[in-house]
Amino acid sequence: MPPDKITIYRRPLERLYGADPARLRREIRRVVLHEVAHHFGISDERLVEIGRY
Repeated sequence: MPPDKITIYRRPLERLYGADPARLRREIRRVVLHEVAHHFGISDERLVEIGRY
């Protein structure tokens, strides 16, 4: 069985933040951490409660 996989779509992030490389890196990190949290069962509501969304 293949490992779990999170797919991050590159073009929307580049379109929104590509002009600012530092901002692009921050947003990629934010998206990855957000999706990892979902993988472990943490809801958007809980992320808001703990100040991570």
